[in-house]
Amino acid sequence: MNFDLTEEQKDIVKAAREFAEKEFPDLAQECDREEKSPKPLWEKACKLGFVGVFIPETYGGAGLGYLEHCLINEEFWRVDPGIAHFILAGTFGSEMILLFGTEEQKRRWVPPLVQAKAITGAAITEPDAGSDVSSVRTTAILDGHEYVINGTKTFITGGTLAHFLEVLCITEPYAESPHDRSSVITVETDPKGFEATKLRNKLGLPASDTAEISFSAVRVPKENLI
Repeated sequence: MNFDLTEEQKDIVKAAREFAEKEFPDLAQECDREEKSPKPLWEKACKLGFVGVFIPETYGGAGLGYLEHCLINEEFWRVDPGIAHFILAGTFGSEMILLFGTEEQKRRWVPPLVQAKAITGAAITEPDAGSDVSSVRTTAILDGHEYVINGTKTFITGGTLAHFLEVLCITEPYAESPHDRSSVITVETDPKGFEATKLRNKLGLPASDTAEISFSAVRVPKENLI
């Protein structure tokens, strides 16, 4: 079995390295010092095709794979981890939509991620549960045609910048298996009761936005259930 990179993959590595080496150094110190994420650079990376390369062409992506996504990550992180994390984590969570979402959900939420029109994130970690998904306590109770979400998520990448989040919630509290009690719901970040608070003074990746998310009776259409 041949484990060498293909010529296309080598070209991707070269392009990602050249982009990072050219664009990151002039911004890195300022972004770290001010704990800010350079959105114009993210927009440029989207236009050049570096963001969401694993997303199928049907939804605006390059139709490549996670290996190519990792190759770009390696080259970006090699120059500056904080900026790299901000640029490439903006699609984190879209994998769940691609794997389990309806066709309508995919066409609605995925294309904007590679068009520099939207940022998403995965809201899983909680203050008392860490990333132990079986201990999540955020609830989503169905009320007519809407879910009502209450709870708190913490250390959520892109939380104050995201246009929508994939949120892990308890939807079936009485299911026998703890893993059957939860579902993922896409939540847009502008409804009443949604609050994102930026976490500052991290030990690393200061240029990458991280937030605590609070849901207080946030109402979401049941069609947003992934």
